[in-house]
Amino acid sequence: MSHKIDDWKKSVTGEPFALLHDHSKLPHTSGHPDDTTLEEQQQILGLTPKLKEMYHRYHIYYHVHHYRGADDLSVGFHIEEAIYARMYYGYGLAGSQYDRDVITEQIETRLKQISEDPIIIVHMTATPDVLARRMAELKDSSEHTYSPVKESDFPTILERFKEGVARSTIGPKIHVDTSTASPDETLAEIVEGLQPYLTDFDRERIEAHGS
Repeated sequence: MSHKIDDWKKSVTGEPFALLHDHSKLPHTSGHPDDTTLEEQQQILGLTPKLKEMYHRYHIYYHVHHYRGADDLSVGFHIEEAIYARMYYGYGLAGSQYDRDVITEQIETRLKQISEDPIIIVHMTATPDVLARRMAELKDSSEHTYSPVKESDFPTILERFKEGVARSTIGPKIHVDTSTASPDETLAEIVEGLQPYLTDFDRERIEAHGS
């Protein structure tokens, strides 16, 4: 869906997003400088919880500064990282030194300092049975190697994402249930939801590209 949003942006403004960031899930890191190999992913998973926490905290803060530009598209990012850290990797726990509730609040404070543009959260959901089917279909794709997620975890994960999005204060939120919609239908719903939050700069680029 991030690629569809990127294609849509290019079609209406003539410019894609400068970068797509979809590497907030351990052990996947892409484009820094290249995709992690399976061997490197095993090495990351072999780190202690302390080192995993450090690795991802630095990783998240590095990506915060991409929001200095007019456009950025990040998938999951700090909300996703906080959920999986606590559920699967043994760090960021409540009351710990780097409690992810505290870190998440600090990250969002910094985001609001960096960017004057609205930072829009697109919260995409699906029912557990649909998620199970999609996970089965994608189990052999490289992006899903070493995923710790189990089908039995889906209700908990869905609830924690709902809570994380509800707590977020960085900007507007668009909620999209993808359970029965096609990717193109989902994109249309997202695009409609974005309309009230387009900036004057966004609209100027759209008008200039269409003229």
